[in-house]
Amino acid sequence: MVPKKNKPNIRLVKNSAWLFIAEVFSKLVALGVQILAARYLGSKGYGIFSFSFVAASIVLDFVDYGLRTYLTRELSRRPDDVQSLLTNIFIVKWFLTFLTMLVLFGVYSWLPLDRETLCVVVLIAIAMVLNGYSEIYLGVFRAFERMKLVSLLMVLQRIIFFVIGFWVLVLGGGIIEFSAIFLLASIINFFLARGYLKDQRGNFSANIDGLLIKNIFNESKYFCLAILFVWLYFRIDSVLIFLFLGKEETGLYFAAFKFIESLALILASIRAALFPAFSRAFLENPKQLNQIWERAVRFLFLIAIPISVATVTLAPQLIALLYGPDFKKSALLLQILAAPFLFLILNEFITYLLLAVNETKSVIKIAIAGALFSVIANILIIPRMGIMGSAIVAGLTELLVLFLFFRSIREVCGTTPFLSLLWKPALAAAAMGFILKQISWPLIPSILGGVGVYFLFLLLFRTFNENDFLVMKNIFNRVG
Repeated sequence: MVPKKNKPNIRLVKNSAWLFIAEVFSKLVALGVQILAARYLGSKGYGIFSFSFVAASIVLDFVDYGLRTYLTRELSRRPDDVQSLLTNIFIVKWFLTFLTMLVLFGVYSWLPLDRETLCVVVLIAIAMVLNGYSEIYLGVFRAFERMKLVSLLMVLQRIIFFVIGFWVLVLGGGIIEFSAIFLLASIINFFLARGYLKDQRGNFSANIDGLLIKNIFNESKYFCLAILFVWLYFRIDSVLIFLFLGKEETGLYFAAFKFIESLALILASIRAALFPAFSRAFLENPKQLNQIWERAVRFLFLIAIPISVATVTLAPQLIALLYGPDFKKSALLLQILAAPFLFLILNEFITYLLLAVNETKSVIKIAIAGALFSVIANILIIPRMGIMGSAIVAGLTELLVLFLFFRSIREVCGTTPFLSLLWKPALAAAAMGFILKQISWPLIPSILGGVGVYFLFLLLFRTFNENDFLVMKNIFNRVG
């Protein structure tokens, strides 16, 4: 029997574990879709898809992620208001989506894009609007910590897109047909998520509240702005590369970027599972908030550092296996993007921690600084250094943002012993990287061997404590 005092920790880790497993599987499937697209469509076709995806997500995603984050935070604090919050958030979403769609089609119809690219942008934009509704439904499930259901819906959407998308590409379909399948998968996922939430929707018209709509808009607009500028500094480089260098260079860059993004989104599952707990702890038990933060940082170090080292070391093999010889140039890009991977992971985690504790304006200010730096630096460097320069700017942007975040996180959580949490995984990862450099095994055995070496050194350094083993033992048990 697990001691009662450990049950909250086990529940949080179980939620993180379910989302982590689902993210690993779904992101591997999503990465598989990207690889298929790159191989069948070539660097130019893949460049069109990449530009359209990023261009639409920058304009549309910030509304959906902002509203979902606000909904999850509020429901985790007042779960009885689910019907009222859901109804009035959808009204706010209708208004904001209408405005952002006008902006999207106005801006991208003004740009000198060919008809094929515009068609793909439209298909992906409609899919993302539907995904936005699904994300709000998932926000409810996350608030109630129904992480198994969130995991199921995430995996199903990726599998549908992978299976049907692969079939279309094999039969000779082009970029437009492939984008239409992305829309189809989004439609199916929307109806599935809506069906699971039917008991929580209630009477729509009876729950409309003008004052609540105003309050939701006034509070969630800061969430949306925060997500917008985070998206800008993280993704604007792909758009600028497309405008400066064209489709082929965009495809080469996005092949490396998508690999890093997939790894980052897998680790974001830890943040997603902890976000409701952060929101509650901020109001109920600030001391527990500090403890959750420090333990989360510890596990992020344990996972992110070896991923960074292994990716830098094995980048040529990874690109050759995944994308083929036409994307050989992407290997160096992947190494440059993977080196500051830990900065990226910490920034993403700190962003949502600050959103959970009502420090949204601090996130906005820091994200604006990162976005301005990224845009200006890319405009100056891309014409001179091309996509390699853009990859360097991405790392420098993450470093700048992390530096700016330190003051905010210290005010919220106090002093964090980063060095004591860092040195063991850093030394173990360095040993792993050295071993990987000395061997010339195929990719999969190299990865497995690297994982074994890393954990061996962690055990030699006595990294894990009794509570770690207790929590791991109970992750898949019913206890907690």
